[in-house]
Amino acid sequence: MSANTNAPGATLSFLGCVNIAVNLVTKQYPGAKLYEVNTQASNPGHGSPLKGLRAVFQVKGGTAFAIMTQWGEFGPIQFIAHPWLEDVVIPWPIKMDIVQADELLKKAGYTDPYGAVTVRHPLYPGSYEPYYIFSMMSGSYVFVGVNDGKVSQPQQAQAEAAHGPA
Repeated sequence: MSANTNAPGATLSFLGCVNIAVNLVTKQYPGAKLYEVNTQASNPGHGSPLKGLRAVFQVKGGTAFAIMTQWGEFGPIQFIAHPWLEDVVIPWPIKMDIVQADELLKKAGYTDPYGAVTVRHPLYPGSYEPYYIFSMMSGSYVFVGVNDGKVSQPQQAQAEAAHGPA
């Protein structure tokens, strides 16, 4: 589902919200780099819309956070004087929206509900792109590559990183 956010009454997309966060943070911290984005389902397990969004950025001297207060609106940028670890910078913008990632997830047979989604590029051998990481209500995680659209679970992704795709 893609929305024209310039049309009256249009719904702002997930990527549109992230783009707002990127613009706010880079205005305050020129050169800021996106590390990850977290969101949650408003009613996990019931196919409900997402609520909340937190975007994490590498900035000079530490880490900045943009936290959405309501859909498309953010509070003041928060800063901590510590680095954010275990992520690779996500080149922005990415092309795949969360709606497409959700469709690929379900098409691959992962139809159980999820409660949260994180977009990140884990610092891990064999990880070559950012992923939508779906936190399933069952306790497992399912990854959808933002560039190749491949759907996998961590054990499968780790095996492929060590031995190459099957």
